[in-house]
Amino acid sequence: MNKELIKTAIVEYQERELPWLIERNVDVPLESNKIIAITGPRRSGKTYLIYQIIKKLFEKKINKEQILFLSFDDPRLLPIDSKGIELIFEAYRELYPDYSNKVNYIFFDEIQNVKDWEIGIRRIYDTKKFRIFLTGSSSKLLSKEIATQLRGRAITFEIFPFSFKEFLKTKNIELNKKIIYSEERFKIINYLNEFLEFGGFPEVILEKDENIKVRILKDYLETMFFKDLVERYTIRNTLILRELIKFLTTNISSQFSINSFYKWIKNVNPVTKRTIINYVSYLEESGIFHFLRKYSFSLKEQVLSVRKSYIVDLGLRKVYGFKFSDDKGKSLENVVFLELLNHKVKNSLMNIFYYKDYEKHEIDFIVTEGEFIKLLIQSCSNIDDFKTKEREINSLIKASNELKCDNLLIITFDYEDEIVVDGKKIFIKPLWKWLIED
Repeated sequence: MNKELIKTAIVEYQERELPWLIERNVDVPLESNKIIAITGPRRSGKTYLIYQIIKKLFEKKINKEQILFLSFDDPRLLPIDSKGIELIFEAYRELYPDYSNKVNYIFFDEIQNVKDWEIGIRRIYDTKKFRIFLTGSSSKLLSKEIATQLRGRAITFEIFPFSFKEFLKTKNIELNKKIIYSEERFKIINYLNEFLEFGGFPEVILEKDENIKVRILKDYLETMFFKDLVERYTIRNTLILRELIKFLTTNISSQFSINSFYKWIKNVNPVTKRTIINYVSYLEESGIFHFLRKYSFSLKEQVLSVRKSYIVDLGLRKVYGFKFSDDKGKSLENVVFLELLNHKVKNSLMNIFYYKDYEKHEIDFIVTEGEFIKLLIQSCSNIDDFKTKEREINSLIKASNELKCDNLLIITFDYEDEIVVDGKKIFIKPLWKWLIED
């Protein structure tokens, strides 16, 4: 790689028209003195979020010459190491010497493809002349690695596949306060079924052919998650990894016991418990699965308790897990979790837990903000059954008394009500309406 080639790549990217994009519901600061690192699964829209940021800079009358954008998926720039970052810096300065006294903007996409990238980035950061934005795929670049390598210089934003609100933008549904009363609500309900089946990866949403959607999702699992994991962690027992992914994909929204899985799988394939623990950790770090801790006033109990597992996108479940006719409620709960996860990105004080008391009354989600419990949520696909309704309400009331929280919510597929039990108000909302609320 030489300097003239770098200059060509810089100018080519500057001359490109920004593509059509769906604006993400993520507020990334434009003028932070910190490095902004954007991580998340591949194909979840990180590059298009960068385009969204660049578009906002243009709206603020920032000249295109002040913006340096390069993607390290570009084969012309590979292989590259930290010295290559220095060369890029020099090439940009030579191209635009008149901008040397202004604050300019650097966008490096897929930074994990640069060997020792943090050395070059710290060098540019220390000049104080650039606002720096980086993206990295979570299967290859972990948030904790960014924190370690940039040593307090960075703020990390984790991006996920589209939320249901963002999904509706691709369908040209304009949300407003009146829409829950209009005929558009029937379209929204139908689109929710599609979202539950195929998930929120942008490329999958925009594809009209269902067979192609399935092919794309299968490719995502094989390349982005499975292949990336095997290469990154030098995994040898790929059979066990596949079985673990299939098990977790099938059993979303359920408690996952490493001990139980180990006892079952060792009869099929010899494996150590430590290997299972490592593989679960890899899956969590890569972002394909999220494991929810049990809420407890004891931090030790939180750490040691069995966790519940959720998948990052329901479309992946369609192509890799077993689905049963009676597990629609698990999909509902998983979508509720993902929506809460998107809210957590916007609120750094927010946290999510599940809860189970000694009598095994369970609350699907406890939402906290700092040390305060803000909301208790139950998800239930069908609350028409009297025993089911009684069970969900009794669990909420009991947890409300124990945890001192009166903000109570039950999310269903199609039932809506507002009831008072033991002096406590409980809101019951259909999933589609809850997902489009502000």
